[in-house]
Amino acid sequence: MVLKAIQTSTRPIVREHISSISIGVVVSAGKMDRAVKVRVAGQQWHKKFRKSYASPNTHVVADPNNSLVEGDVVRIESGNRCSKTIRHVVHSIVAPFGSPATDRPPVLSQKERLDLRIKEKLLKDVRSATRGRQVSKVRLDMAKKRGYKIPSLEEAFRNVTLVETEEKASENDSIGAEVHEEQAGQVETAKERRREKGTETAEEKEVKE
Repeated sequence: MVLKAIQTSTRPIVREHISSISIGVVVSAGKMDRAVKVRVAGQQWHKKFRKSYASPNTHVVADPNNSLVEGDVVRIESGNRCSKTIRHVVHSIVAPFGSPATDRPPVLSQKERLDLRIKEKLLKDVRSATRGRQVSKVRLDMAKKRGYKIPSLEEAFRNVTLVETEEKASENDSIGAEVHEEQAGQVETAKERRREKGTETAEEKEVKE
């Protein structure tokens, strides 16, 4: 019954969230991939003094093309959850700092961001459909009827394979580092071994004489 309702419904492939737009300043850029920190001005009311004080809020904002630099005045849009900590996305650049906006990678428009979300959703549905998830199969059929391009299995699992390979490589590096630290205490120089045995080299004997 639920699958039939999904199949016959006219709702979009991805859910559209209620959003709001605010203006802020980029205070940190280049430290995270495709993400920046933006400070938005705000005020807080003090009950005792009955006065408003400055109380800015800092948000982690998605920057899909790494278009922003520190000092940019930007317009950000809420309601775009990209991860556990990112719920805002860059809407436009109000006043660039340093190099002009035309010399940087373009900021994605609302339509481009929607197309990117649909593409990521379909990639996830292809992976879920291979495991037998019926809702994903119905959504793929609905997307196909609406004219969306359905990704292949190779495209759907390409990023997953890359992530698994990187994780295995990092695990091997950490294991190798631990083994090296354990072996570091066992390695002794020839000079230390001679001192333990009480033997001296010809140069050390000459110095004593």
